[in-house]
Amino acid sequence: MNRRTEIVLALVLAALWGAGIFAAHANGHLLFLDRLEATLTDWRTQVRGVQAPPDLVTIVAIDDTVVKRGGSYPLPRADLARVVDTIVQFKPKIVAIDLLLVDRSAAIGDATLAHTLATGPMVLAGAAIFPAASEMVASGGDGPLATLPQAERFLLPLPVFADHADVGIVNVATGQSGSPLSEPMLFRTGDRIEPSLPLRVASRALDKPLTIAPDHLMLGDRTVPTDTGFSLPITYYGPRRTIRTVSAQSIFDGTLDRKAIENRIVVIGAAVAGSGDFLPTPFDSLMPGVEVVSTAITHLVAGDSILRDRKVHIADGLVAILLPMLLVGLLAWRRSTLGFVAAAAAMVAWAGLNLFAFTHGVWLDAAVTLAAALPPVAVFIGVQLWTERRRTQDLTTKSRALARR
Repeated sequence: MNRRTEIVLALVLAALWGAGIFAAHANGHLLFLDRLEATLTDWRTQVRGVQAPPDLVTIVAIDDTVVKRGGSYPLPRADLARVVDTIVQFKPKIVAIDLLLVDRSAAIGDATLAHTLATGPMVLAGAAIFPAASEMVASGGDGPLATLPQAERFLLPLPVFADHADVGIVNVATGQSGSPLSEPMLFRTGDRIEPSLPLRVASRALDKPLTIAPDHLMLGDRTVPTDTGFSLPITYYGPRRTIRTVSAQSIFDGTLDRKAIENRIVVIGAAVAGSGDFLPTPFDSLMPGVEVVSTAITHLVAGDSILRDRKVHIADGLVAILLPMLLVGLLAWRRSTLGFVAAAAAMVAWAGLNLFAFTHGVWLDAAVTLAAALPPVAVFIGVQLWTERRRTQDLTTKSRALARR
């Protein structure tokens, strides 16, 4: 086999390897790459640094100070009604309650809270219950909704509360690393579809109807690009309390600033140590779930979510095929230090472009590209070293044979 044929074969095999890695990952295999991608995403987020969020949302946190005052958690319904009533008096745009109101408590407390919910625009949290530890996606079905996370059932607020408010599902997708990298915008069971809490809040806050397109969502005439399964990629603005946060204790103390509430989206949620509603993020080992939800709400209302849609995945596939070919081609072009330098420069350029895209709002896959590019390069270098060694040994053997004549 001549040199040119060997190079062509190497390029074809590199392209096939890259295509195979991309296709296998896209079909739900090679899950270890998701863990690697989560780690690389955390690193890229930290390199990007803390950003000031659009000042649209205020979190009213039921924190340790509130629990010490009242002596119990969950907060009694009568106290929660007082929190909601005070917020409504300050005329927010909408109030979202990121607490599961699924159990009955004292009758007077439930009645008081139900009455208070009827006084303003409200969205309550529900939860999707899945039959296994991980969210399941049905394999069959037609149309864009076939890939939605399929729940066994929905855990919804009691009718006494739900009759006075909209409801949105609050589950997040934590992925392989435990860090929430996206939030599903739509959920389904066998007979119904429910929007997420952030999507319901954004639709009400913007006063725009929700439309489901084949590969994205629409809020009025605004496109909301989504990832697979209508999930919204999340990138964090910074550590906890980067999104404006006030303690609910300020309501009981009478010190709540009206400007923190008026004409804003208000999200009431738990930030109590030991409550279990904490999640790791690139900036924090433990961020309250209410701030993760508020980040998704801010993305939807401000329109500043990172782009990871079908077009980006197509670009990922092309890079997974072309980058291995480029690297192998550079190594084959000059079988010397120059070839290695050129290949290394190409990898550095790809890494820089990937980081630049991420910091400017486009999430290109890094883990799949590395898995597509590095093994063909390693194999090609190994084969070249083995070939050179065999060639050297053959020349040495021939030289010795000639010397003995």
